[in-house]
Amino acid sequence: MNDEETFIGGVTRSWLRARSQNERYSVWKRAKGLHSAEGNHLARAIELLGLPYAEPEPLADDDELLGRMRAIMAEPRARAAAVEATLDGLPAMAGIDVLMHEELGETYRRNEAAVPTAQKLTAELMAGLGYAEAGAKDLPARCVARTGIYWRRAPR
Repeated sequence: MNDEETFIGGVTRSWLRARSQNERYSVWKRAKGLHSAEGNHLARAIELLGLPYAEPEPLADDDELLGRMRAIMAEPRARAAAVEATLDGLPAMAGIDVLMHEELGETYRRNEAAVPTAQKLTAELMAGLGYAEAGAKDLPARCVARTGIYWRRAPR
């Protein structure tokens, strides 16, 4: 295998090795979505690297980080951050993501499963507050997560 073979978009195997699991997944997903020979070639190269590229699952129930994240979500400021983000036209995750990063720092940012876990906890919070999913939106650049669910008040 030639490490410096250049794929569509200027991607090389060495570039892919230097990326996180989420970044490789994002590239793989975009490549598959192209429905072209070049895209399929890049997607296959990612699959053959032997490195994880799938979207990570949320944290296991016995993980210490999950306990810390649940404690943060139980605080009134988590509810306030989620609702405020929603009222500002952003996904609730925009408020929660900033809160998680402020409280957990590098532990949150560097753990591949932390963002999917935060998204799951945010969805539980918002559904419990009477909101319904209204689509997905990109998050501001300051956030660790890239996308989140946009919520609206559920009809009564």
